[in-house]
Amino acid sequence: MTAAIFSHDSRSSAAIGAAAHNRSKALRKILTYAALWIAFVWAVFPFYWMIATSLRAKDEIFQRPPSLVPHTVTIQNYIDLLVGAQFWRFAMNSLLLTASVTLVSVLISVTAGYAMARHRFKGSVVLPLFMLYGQMFPPVLLLIPFYAQLRLLGWLDSLWGLIPVYLSYMLPLCVWLMRGFFSQVPHSLEDAARMDGCTRWQAFWKVILPMAKPGIVAVATWVMIHSWNEFLYASTFILSEKNRTLPLGLSGLIGQYTTDWGVLMAGGVITALPILLVFFFLQKHLVSGVGGGAVKG
Repeated sequence: MTAAIFSHDSRSSAAIGAAAHNRSKALRKILTYAALWIAFVWAVFPFYWMIATSLRAKDEIFQRPPSLVPHTVTIQNYIDLLVGAQFWRFAMNSLLLTASVTLVSVLISVTAGYAMARHRFKGSVVLPLFMLYGQMFPPVLLLIPFYAQLRLLGWLDSLWGLIPVYLSYMLPLCVWLMRGFFSQVPHSLEDAARMDGCTRWQAFWKVILPMAKPGIVAVATWVMIHSWNEFLYASTFILSEKNRTLPLGLSGLIGQYTTDWGVLMAGGVITALPILLVFFFLQKHLVSGVGGGAVKG
């Protein structure tokens, strides 16, 4: 009789403990999902508000209290931006600058990363670390030295003057990533290509380079995003309106007394769209490229 009572009590305690554990697990799950949703809304809402404002009529933008959903949807802000705000000139300047910086960065980082990964020379171990030390300094710290150099060379107020400025703080990380990527490619593959009659250049072009495609895509995407969105150096070194990039052009829409928020938000949507598309289509290569390049870098 006593054994039966003890057995019943133990089963009851186990059932109560299991139920409490399930309730605690369910509560943690609910709190986790609630926190994730709050973080999601916190991150996405500014983009939604930008898109919604760009589609509102001008009188509705200043409506109080503001509505989450536009009462009337209009594309007039986009028409005003594309027709009367010199948007295309600013876009071409940004496109030219971004394409130039990306192309030069990829060419230099691929060749330099391969050389550092395959050849041993005096300082080959210290040099990559020394290059990364430059990433510790904030960009604003280099404004005065860059300004003095560009003024001495006569490159102020020039898109071509921004190219070496952008390269100076983008190349170290690009070279470091590509070095890490090439370090993971086995030497045996290159040796086999050399034994089959390939020169070092042919082995690099036909064997090594295709295997480093994720790293190249990661480097190119990173440089493209930073060059397209860069504002600090462009606002300091570009003086005339004709040489402005898209971020500078959009900042010019903010007036001292009034701001056309509809046109400004439309410009923000169009400016962000190319980067979002690039990241959407290349995100797989971007993640694998950054992760792979950082393993042995």
